Amino acid sequence: MKKGAKEFLSVAAAALAVLLFTAAIVLGANAAMERFLKGELEAVMAAVEMPPADYEDEFLQLVRKLEQQEAFYQRYKTRESYHYYGQYYELYNNVYNADVWFIGTSHAAHGVNPLYIEQANPGYSFFNFALNGSNPGFYEDWWEIVLEAGYPMPKAIIWCVDWFMCDDGWLWRRIDFDTAPNMPIDIMRRMKKSQEAKKADEAETKADETETAKEEVEEPAEKIKVTFRWWDLDQSVRELMSYLPIIASRDRIPDMVRSWFKKGESVQPAMLPEGAAEEKEVCVLPTYKHEYLRDNIGNITSDYYKGFIPWDVPFGGDASTISCHDKDIQWRAFERMLDKFEEAGIKVAFIELPEYTGVKRLKMKQNNERIAEIAARRGIPFYDYNTDDPTGIGSDVSNYSDWGHMSKKGSTVFSKFLAEEMKKILASLGV
Repeated sequence: MKKGAKEFLSVAAAALAVLLFTAAIVLGANAAMERFLKGELEAVMAAVEMPPADYEDEFLQLVRKLEQQEAFYQRYKTRESYHYYGQYYELYNNVYNADVWFIGTSHAAHGVNPLYIEQANPGYSFFNFALNGSNPGFYEDWWEIVLEAGYPMPKAIIWCVDWFMCDDGWLWRRIDFDTAPNMPIDIMRRMKKSQEAKKADEAETKADETETAKEEVEEPAEKIKVTFRWWDLDQSVRELMSYLPIIASRDRIPDMVRSWFKKGESVQPAMLPEGAAEEKEVCVLPTYKHEYLRDNIGNITSDYYKGFIPWDVPFGGDASTISCHDKDIQWRAFERMLDKFEEAGIKVAFIELPEYTGVKRLKMKQNNERIAEIAARRGIPFYDYNTDDPTGIGSDVSNYSDWGHMSKKGSTVFSKFLAEEMKKILASLGV
């Protein structure tokens, strides 16, 4: 018996030693990744804040913000669908000061191009904040991020509704996907924290105003709290995988190792073309250009524009039958979001984008009628371009990458159509 106990203790001690050794390696690697990511963030921010050689103006500051966005994007361009980083970047850095927002699912993210809409409506600034897999419940958490970021409230929000939008099994997005270490919201928060620290340091240099300035430095907004349910295996694994940057950012390990042996590449400060200072009205703010035309799932990254990105893959048609499983909790979240928009004084309109008509869509009529009832009750205009399809886009398979997502060709046709419709929509909202 004693011999067995000794053997057990020996094995347990060995196992504990292995666990401690493994933990030391993981924590050491995690600290190294933390230092790497922090240094990378500070290098990018320092570069875009460098004073220009000739002059300083507001336009140049906007160009620098875009350079900053591109500098980060290039580091993560191999991550699938990382284009949505641009949506959060705009929220926290306010490059375009958009007063008309589009929100919705991936149908809108890949279907509504602000480029054509702003050309036809020059009195407004547009941005497409739609995100893949987003349901009404997600947008409740997203709204807290909007408030945290301090983005100016828009005049109008165009909610690109879908008849299946309350199926949260189909629409999978949760805010903790974006708040995980070194994901877009986390990067934005670290950037904001660094900027606030810099403001505090500058305030401290003013001897006669030091204490007052310290009090006026804005505290970082409270982060979104995610309720942890230990019995939820899916959430438990997700939390474990995203808690440590060395795990969450494991795709950056090769970059971290390379940084140990060579100096990191710097981001050069923005320089405008000669004569641009005197002719700023003819300058158009650039959008960032990606190194690769497409990512690994078919997003045309080089055509990203103010939140829009084309998704273009071969599609030969589909005769499937499609339905959805509505959740009452999502319908209630939808109504709560409309309450919040109303409380903020934001006008709202609904539009529904055209889908490929070759598929049989169960519950589309039923759910569109429910959306129409909510719209009528609240005095919200609802433009259903899916049921009637005035453009004829839905009957042409070449306009789609699958039954619901428009291709680059389809999104261009629809966005040009919507550009003219927006004149009517905005007029009806009185904005």
